[in-house]
Amino acid sequence: MTRGPVVVAGGAGAVGELLVTALRADGTEVLVLDPMPPPHDDTALAADISAPTGRAATALRAAPTVVLAIPEPVALEAIPVLGELLTPGTLLVETLSVKSAVPAALHAHAPHVQALGVNPMFAPSLGLAGRPVVAVAHQRGPAVAGFVADLTRWGAQVVELSADEHDRVTAATQALTHAAVLAFGLALDLLRVPDVAAATAPPPHVLMRSLLARVGTGAPEVYRDVQIGNPYAGAARQALRAGLDALDAAVAADPAAFGKLMDRARRPLGDRIERYREMCAQVFADLPQTTDRPPPGETGVP
Repeated sequence: MTRGPVVVAGGAGAVGELLVTALRADGTEVLVLDPMPPPHDDTALAADISAPTGRAATALRAAPTVVLAIPEPVALEAIPVLGELLTPGTLLVETLSVKSAVPAALHAHAPHVQALGVNPMFAPSLGLAGRPVVAVAHQRGPAVAGFVADLTRWGAQVVELSADEHDRVTAATQALTHAAVLAFGLALDLLRVPDVAAATAPPPHVLMRSLLARVGTGAPEVYRDVQIGNPYAGAARQALRAGLDALDAAVAADPAAFGKLMDRARRPLGDRIERYREMCAQVFADLPQTTDRPPPGETGVP
C-alpha cells in the first residue's frame, strides 16, 4: 500500500514551517495540520492534533512520518490519540523544548512507533545550515536514523543526546541564558538607567542590550515554557542567584578573592577559551558604530 504524505502538526509555527520547507525542498509531499492553517498553503487542514477527525485522522493513519511541532502540553495530550491511529513503524518526530516526559508517554501509548525528538537550538528564521540541532532517539529504528541523516544533509550540526541529557544541557544553554538576559533587563529597569547609557555603552553592554532586545521581543509563552517545563530550569536560576551572591562576597573580600572568582567563572570554557576570545573580538569588531547619540547639550540624565 502506498503511504500518504508526511504530516506536520503545527506546520504554521516557526519550527514547523522550518521542517515543512526542508521536506518539500526534497520533493516530499507534506500535509500541514494546524488549528490556524497558513493562508498561503491551500493543502493545509484546520485540525486539532489531540482530537483528529475526518481527513486529518485518515491522513495520520496513512502517514509514514508525523511531526509534532506543537507545545509540550498539546503533544503529551496527542500521543495517546496517535498511539491508536499510527501504524507500526511510523516515525513520530517531536520538536519539544523539554524531552524528559516524552519517553514514558511513548512507552505507555505508542510503543509500536519509531520516535525521535529534535530541538533546533536557534531561531528558526536563521535556517538549518550550520546550526546546531539536538536529536534524541526515543524509540530507535531505520526511520529515526534516516531523519537524523536528513537533518545533516540539510546542513544542520546534529548532536545526539538522551532525553535527560537534553534537558540538563538546555537548562544551561537556554533557561539559564534567557534568565540572565531578562534579569539584566530588570536590573536596568530597577536602576532607572538614563538614555545616555545607550550612547556611551562599551561593546559588552551593547551586546547585552542586543540580546535583551531579541529575547524581550520574543513570544512570552515560548520563553515561559522553557522556564516552567524544564525540570532543571529552577536549579539553573538558583545557580544564577548563587553566582551573584559569590560575586558580592568576592567584592567585599580582598583582591585575591576576586581573582579566584574570575578563575572559577571562566573554568566552564575549558580548552575552548581562546576560541571564544577570538569570537568575541570578531563580534566587537563587527559592531556598527552607534547612532544612539543624545541631542547636543542633553545627557539624558533625569
